[in-house]
Amino acid sequence: MVVCVVLVIAIGGILVGLLAFYSPLPGGGGWNWSDATTDFSFDDTLGSTTGTVELDLDISVGSVAITFENDSNLLYRIDMEVPNNTVTEYGNPVVTFSSNTITLDYPTAGVNVTLGSGVNYTLDVDLTTGAIDLKLITSAHIGDVALNTSVGAISVVMTDEVVVNGDVEFSFQTSVGAINVVADLPTDVGGSFDVTTSTGSIEVVAPGWTESTQNHYETGDYDTALNTVTITAITGTGAVSAVLT
Repeated sequence: MVVCVVLVIAIGGILVGLLAFYSPLPGGGGWNWSDATTDFSFDDTLGSTTGTVELDLDISVGSVAITFENDSNLLYRIDMEVPNNTVTEYGNPVVTFSSNTITLDYPTAGVNVTLGSGVNYTLDVDLTTGAIDLKLITSAHIGDVALNTSVGAISVVMTDEVVVNGDVEFSFQTSVGAINVVADLPTDVGGSFDVTTSTGSIEVVAPGWTESTQNHYETGDYDTALNTVTITAITGTGAVSAVLT
């Protein structure tokens, strides 16, 4: 037990450092890189795009923040801050949109993504070291979500104004790190939450949900609701906290 507590405290200190280093500064001032940086911006309109659009991000070191805005013409807007030595070694970052997939693959960057309200999105984010912050708010039309880090922190906030299309799966996973989930489901959406950690702590607050088995929670209408959200949170060594309503 003492070893477990010490590990969680140590991990917490590391993650606080990661979040302080990689997260956007107050007022949108960028990231705390230790060397000179260059800003890059990419955007595209929805145009004739229909169906589900996938956001596919692969970043080795840095941060990813994703949010939505009420703009039916916006497909995506991506703002990046990249260390100059990374640009020198790997060239400028490139964002592509092909076959209904927005793709960004880059070694080191702080990335802010804003998505629009005119199409349904699925999200696939892989970040080796750093922090992922996802805000599912008003105007978000969302399908499956997969957020993965090797060492880092994952933070997700979902409000009840989100439009959920069908039965969707949210997967949040980190090998070493912390996962924090705040999910306020829309009234017509059933929910399931399953959490696993090998070494660390779990804290779940879920008023109105039923703990059916150890570390598994469901809403009463999960088996009958027209739309459902199935959330899985897994950390190898670290902490998971969730507030579910």
